[in-house]
Amino acid sequence: MFLSQMIRGKNIRTGNAVKRGYPVSVSTAGQTARTAGSADAVGGGGGEANPCSAPLDPARPDLTWLLHRAAQNMRTALDEAAQAHGLSGARDWIVLSALSSGPRQTQLALAHSLGLDKTTMTSLLDRMEARGLVTRCTDSHDRRARIPELTEDGRRIQAEVTSARDHVETALLAKFTKQEQHLLRELLSRLADSDNATGSCI
Repeated sequence: MFLSQMIRGKNIRTGNAVKRGYPVSVSTAGQTARTAGSADAVGGGGGEANPCSAPLDPARPDLTWLLHRAAQNMRTALDEAAQAHGLSGARDWIVLSALSSGPRQTQLALAHSLGLDKTTMTSLLDRMEARGLVTRCTDSHDRRARIPELTEDGRRIQAEVTSARDHVETALLAKFTKQEQHLLRELLSRLADSDNATGSCI
């Protein structure tokens, strides 16, 4: 929809080359790896190392670093897509999606399911309720608890950003063949599928 123009206007830096058509990458805070042959790496003086340089091991690239950077690139594009629809970012869309497809539950239960603390969830829902995307009613079983639900506007925005998400993924995966895209999803699904997974999903 709006995404083709938005994505075409962004750059992503890969190594020393700048490729068109992908969202701007963001910095990796605390990354201290140094490039091979740099003066600093061999004990000499010189400029600071690139904080976003890949850890050194060309024979076995750091998988955690690669996944982190790939996720950052996709999250940046999805944040921009959500913001173009008036949301604060991808987190708002994920909450709207949870309300759209998940069971009816209290906002505390919703916070737990998404790995957010209750204060953050309350602030997020306050903002979206003020914009008319959600409403909250009292739980008939516990009058202290509140149950958030999507409004018609909330459902419309959730669907529009979901469509924008599909455009983001299409643009980012355009460098891969259909077979490679299928394999990537399959491998990441297997890697992400863990009974011990903890922490926030957003």
